[in-house]
Amino acid sequence: MSSYGYVLDDTVLVELGRRDLDLHRLIIVFDRSHVRTSVPAVTLAVAEAELSPDQRRVIRGMLDVLEHIHLEVISTQAETERLTEVVARMDQPVDMAAAHAVAVSQYLDWPILTLDLRRWETVKAYLPWPVELVEIADPGKS
Repeated sequence: MSSYGYVLDDTVLVELGRRDLDLHRLIIVFDRSHVRTSVPAVTLAVAEAELSPDQRRVIRGMLDVLEHIHLEVISTQAETERLTEVVARMDQPVDMAAAHAVAVSQYLDWPILTLDLRRWETVKAYLPWPVELVEIADPGKS
């Protein structure tokens, strides 16, 4: 892909739904700077399952309003094959939120933005390729 961006994981999506203002500001700065952010549809569904209907609307509103944030769906055979390749290498039970984030990250060649690197330790252990992760530091944890 010719542009650069980030793939959002479920930890980021959950906190966006919970109205983490610092995180919202970061995504808005990305959007204004023409940095694309991708939201894998399966990852979004898993994240939204943890949220209330009002919190889900927060995320959906961002998807509707921001120009450079895009929902990455599975609508072609190639997209299904990419996800299948990741799922086939994961331990059971499969972490579908991570699997779709990895598939999109591999396709776009973009890092995954996360709030918790530890969340990814088990996932990375089963994959034959590196997964580039960028952790967002919590300013309150200094």
